[in-house]
Amino acid sequence: MPRPAKHSPAEKAAMLTIAREMLCAGVKRKDVAAHLEINLASLSGWLREQTLDQLLPPLEPTQNPRARRL
Repeated sequence: MPRPAKHSPAEKAAMLTIAREMLCAGVKRKDVAAHLEINLASLSGWLREQTLDQLLPPLEPTQNPRARRL
C-alpha cells in the first residue's frame, strides 16, 4: 500500500510554481530542491508529471498513470 502524500495538492502546486520561477531565473534544480526542502528526485518527478499533463491529455482513471509514453 502506498504511503499517504506528505504534501497536499495545493502545497505541491505552490511548490511547483516557485520551482518553475526559480528554474527560469537560472537556479540549479538541486538548489531549488534544497530551498523547498524536498528531495531532488521528488522535484524532478513532479516537474516531469506536470509537463506530461500539459503536453498529453490525462489518462482514464482506470489506467495506470505511470504507463504514459511519449
